[in-house]
Amino acid sequence: MKNQLPLSLQAPENASFDNFIVGQNQQLIFSLLDDNEQLIFLWGEHHCGKSHLLQAMVEHYRNLGLNCLYIPLQVKDDGSPELSYEILTGLENMNLLCLDDIHNIISEPQWEEALFHFFNRIRDNKGRLVLSANANAVNLDIHLNDLKSRLSWGLTYQCQALSDDDKVKALQLRAQQRGFGLTDDVVHYLLTHVSRSMLELMVLLDKLDYESLVEQRKISIPFIKKYLP
Repeated sequence: MKNQLPLSLQAPENASFDNFIVGQNQQLIFSLLDDNEQLIFLWGEHHCGKSHLLQAMVEHYRNLGLNCLYIPLQVKDDGSPELSYEILTGLENMNLLCLDDIHNIISEPQWEEALFHFFNRIRDNKGRLVLSANANAVNLDIHLNDLKSRLSWGLTYQCQALSDDDKVKALQLRAQQRGFGLTDDVVHYLLTHVSRSMLELMVLLDKLDYESLVEQRKISIPFIKKYLP
């Protein structure tokens, strides 16, 4: 029996603009890198790249020596926000704040009120606020009309999911950064036989990389078949 090394020991990849396949999001990237845009609202389907872009923004600002923070707004098992709205206190002094998945705190009165006032404070301080959600702001169930109005002040972009051709490029780039190559036929096999979710594809690729190191074998179609359900 071969050794099985824990997948959890692998270090996560850092999200950056360098390892983001742009696809149809050229104008969005241009606006994110434009310091004059104080508020940008991203929306799109699950796993289309919104979180990657917000984290890439923070990495970009850190490299410039600026104050920045990425905050994922997750929910507990009961559907309530994991974080208290009080986390926004004092963050208006940041050069950049990225709030991911704000749909998880919408309809929470205290969160909506806090976000509204925070928007005013960071705007007055000339900071930037980048938000993401699973729907356009006009379609979110925002109870505070003033907040809905504020969210329309900036730029709104739909983050476009990758085409199959772009997914091929993304998987090959990820493989290259991990120190191995993926042929076109291997990638197309993955796209044909595995979920097309980029998150699931990336997780599987990391697992295949890990197992190939254990077995000292290249990642090929016969090798992949051993690890597919």
